Amino acid sequence: MRAQLVAVTIAAAAGLALGPGTWSRTAEAKSAAKPAVDPDAIAALQKMGAFLRDQQKFSVRASVTTDDLLASGQKVQFGGTVELLVRRPDRLRMNVRGDRRDEHIYYDGKSFTIFGERLGYYASFDAPGTLAELKDVTEKRYGIDLPLADLFYWGTEHDGTSDITAASVVGVSTVEGTACDHYAFRQKDVDWELWIEQGPRPLPRKMVITTTSEKSRPQHGMVLSWDLSPQLSEDLFTFAPPPEAHRIDFDTPGRIGSHQ
Repeated sequence: MRAQLVAVTIAAAAGLALGPGTWSRTAEAKSAAKPAVDPDAIAALQKMGAFLRDQQKFSVRASVTTDDLLASGQKVQFGGTVELLVRRPDRLRMNVRGDRRDEHIYYDGKSFTIFGERLGYYASFDAPGTLAELKDVTEKRYGIDLPLADLFYWGTEHDGTSDITAASVVGVSTVEGTACDHYAFRQKDVDWELWIEQGPRPLPRKMVITTTSEKSRPQHGMVLSWDLSPQLSEDLFTFAPPPEAHRIDFDTPGRIGSHQ
């Protein structure tokens, strides 16, 4: 704290010595010299996306926290985990567990299934033949968001780079013992930060998303752990309903509907 006060005092003294006009011009010059969208930050996103798309199989576990509001207006936080198992080009398994969700997602190149373990219900639809096509179908036809999926699209025509209004390199940080480069990005209604592992494996290690359009500025955060050479057996990706499970339909986008 004392060091911080000394730093502030020195900075203030420098400002008084130079005069307010000089201080202002110096800040303006620095701001003008640095673009709002730093190309180094965009390049880091693209490099990360290319590396992730090169991985033919992997598993990643995300420890997730999400803010929400009580009826009283008080902000509270919920936690959970997302485990993603992928074998390209046509296998995916996702386990989502948390304070409010308990779901398993299966994709085997032919069908896509969501199983709500707590409720004992599942729903399926005929799926496209590759993971590259799956995200489009789940989002546009059924309104289903696949957690972590957007990380794999940076560097493609679907990456949303044109929506970024500000991007900067924050500095170097450590996430669970791993040295990372820390980046900050801004889009309409959303600020987000990304920590990317340094070295030959530019993996995303941490992400924080802040919704700026809401007064409470709720945050969604995740810390990620990766395995790039997992053992993935075929039965992981195929859903076999338990005897007590009930099948229902996707009758509206993003929602599970009537019993069959």
